[in-house]
Amino acid sequence: MKPENQEPLTRWYQEPLMLIIAGIPLLAVIWGGVMLYTALQTKDSLVSDSYYKDGVSFTENKAHDEKAARLQINASAIFTADEVRLELDGYLDEYPNTLTMQLIHPTLEDQDATLLLQRMLDGSYAGVNDIELPSRRRIWLDSPEQGWRIRAYPLIEAGREITLNAK
Repeated sequence: MKPENQEPLTRWYQEPLMLIIAGIPLLAVIWGGVMLYTALQTKDSLVSDSYYKDGVSFTENKAHDEKAARLQINASAIFTADEVRLELDGYLDEYPNTLTMQLIHPTLEDQDATLLLQRMLDGSYAGVNDIELPSRRRIWLDSPEQGWRIRAYPLIEAGREITLNAK
């Protein structure tokens, strides 16, 4: 005899609670596989192989920043798709013939660019732009001849004026 108030039996895979209990660990295993695949296939771009050398170089070049501050050097640059124009100002006895502009990508070293800016007849500086715009880069403008450096970290857009100051 069967009791009248007993519910009919269902198979285990038809129970909603069982699907939830088994589904969460299954989802965690699948997500773990996706994360493992991503970790193995992508480059460790935020890790610098020469972090110690970079730190020592930064400390050694601090004198260049201090000299730029003493000379109150500032510059304004305008980037286009293929050119960089720069106006330099400060208490310089003589303006340098060339400037070096380093455009440092925040994470990918292979996207860094170094531009050589030549002094033009009108006193401004010009060089060839090697990066795709718009882009966020650290800009280090320095004069190897005179031993100073100014820096900025702007979003570089075509036609927009960027100001670099000695800090």
